Amino acid sequence: MIVFNTTFHIEEGIHEEFIEYMLQVFIPMSTKSGLLTSPRLARVHGKEEDQGYSFAMEFQVADLYTLERWNSEESQLVYPPLLEKFKEKLAGFSTVMETISY
Repeated sequence: MIVFNTTFHIEEGIHEEFIEYMLQVFIPMSTKSGLLTSPRLARVHGKEEDQGYSFAMEFQVADLYTLERWNSEESQLVYPPLLEKFKEKLAGFSTVMETISY
């Protein structure tokens, strides 16, 4: 299984608005087609808390082909509205991980 994670860092004053947007808009838009599943939004704790908040947005994906399909067909519908809404108050990076069974 593939885990697709995007970590966002946001300014302190907008963290509640960000959480609401993620739960009400971003997650439903991201999972609409069923290519991304099992959404999980988590707060990342660390030293940067004095300068804002970090959140990890995680989805499960069947395989790399499916993730590539989502990226090419759907990501351009999901990310631009998020970036437009929060502009320079938001920064993020994505990580793709493969679950290893033991």
